[in-house]
Amino acid sequence: MSDIALLHGLGGKIIVVVGAQQQIDAMLQERGQTPKYVGGYRITDREAMRIAIEAAGQIRTTCEQFLSKGPAIPMFRRHTKSDRETHFEPALRVISGNYITAKRRGVLDGVDFGLTGEVRFVLKDDIRRQLDGGNIVLLSNIGFTASGEVLNCNTYDVGLHAAVELGADKLFFMHLDEVAALSLPAWLPLSEAQNMLMQKLQNSISAAQMSALRATMDHHARVPEPVTAYGEATSLAGLSPSQLKAFQSMKREELVVDLDIWSAQGFPTAVSTCVVACCRGVKRAHLLDARIDGGLLLELYSRDGVGTMISADFYEGIRKALPNDLDGLSSLFEPLEKAGVLVKRSREELADMLPSFTVIERDNRILGAALLLDLGATPDGVTCAEVGAFCVDPVYRGSGRGDSLLDYVEQEARTRGVQRLVLLTTRTADWFEQRDFRWQGAAYASELLPIGRRSRINPSRNSQLYVKNLEAAENDLSAPGKRIGF
Repeated sequence: MSDIALLHGLGGKIIVVVGAQQQIDAMLQERGQTPKYVGGYRITDREAMRIAIEAAGQIRTTCEQFLSKGPAIPMFRRHTKSDRETHFEPALRVISGNYITAKRRGVLDGVDFGLTGEVRFVLKDDIRRQLDGGNIVLLSNIGFTASGEVLNCNTYDVGLHAAVELGADKLFFMHLDEVAALSLPAWLPLSEAQNMLMQKLQNSISAAQMSALRATMDHHARVPEPVTAYGEATSLAGLSPSQLKAFQSMKREELVVDLDIWSAQGFPTAVSTCVVACCRGVKRAHLLDARIDGGLLLELYSRDGVGTMISADFYEGIRKALPNDLDGLSSLFEPLEKAGVLVKRSREELADMLPSFTVIERDNRILGAALLLDLGATPDGVTCAEVGAFCVDPVYRGSGRGDSLLDYVEQEARTRGVQRLVLLTTRTADWFEQRDFRWQGAAYASELLPIGRRSRINPSRNSQLYVKNLEAAENDLSAPGKRIGF
């Protein structure tokens, strides 16, 4: 909670979604009742609903208690001056209410889930007004119907709807051993996370169904017209007959966001919810071990974080250049060469340098390129490489592709043992300075370059030298494009 308070103080707009499953189970057992679940969902009878409301109220009060605590009075007295007695209000304002609109889960395969609810939507405009007013919004497992009925909802479902409908930049899930046992990497591209989920269904559905499901999880693909069949019916392990029938008749865009499919396979709900959230537009979803002290701040503000981030693939379409890329590179460079931004290279020179180029490709079109040339050691014994011919198609500038390309090239340089990246430029200095390249004067006279490279510089062009020193690669450093940054 102290992490949340600090993030709020830094300007973050925060929605906290708290679950009560463990507390409800414990309170039921204290009263001599056994918690009942079917397919991962609680059967909520009247008594269980009363306990769910009580547990949600206790948790809400506990959260409000933590977030109300301000600094000690002596600290204020030391840094402020007042002749009157000072009275302090709670440190943060926490708002909760009937923001979750739900409906009954109903009867499935003869099982009446009672007062278990499914989230229909959250009141996003009302929540946004509270966030804009500087409040923290607290949501729980309690949802409400249009007729005023109170329902017990799945907390993951609440968090998913809130994040998607409010267009959250980030979604955080705090977890324990269930997710920790998967030993996930620090960064998981969405495509790999999707494949991880798909493997759970590999032996349960037909090849035609698998192809259709993969299509639904392609967050770049245009959503097709609704379809109503995925081939002949097959057994989907863990799903009831009615769920299987619903699965086979779902629209493709609905299938990927049905958490029942993934929970039925025994996959941690936090992970599948993160994937679904990213498929539905949340930019980044994070999985954090709740036992790490200060984990939220460390994940956000340390270099590699302490959890797992799932996001769109920052390096999608980035690869080493191939012989058939020559025409695309020539077309990309031509206007920049005419403008004097890039040194003009003949087609033969480009062909010779092709193995050193990294390109961004989309729909068989080259959108960006960068050259990475090993220069050997400098007079002071530093291993050096040059970044050159760095450009992105003007239509796609501002989309983050340039940062991804530079990041990829830097990762490649580190794997080669390069200690210093150098860049010669006349027109694009500002962009590179913002990415930690430092000006070192005229390139032709700089001793930071190997002698052989200096001898090939045209002094009349007056190219300026920019340098970036690289940290040494870690022993377990993944291949370029398999992590964010270094």
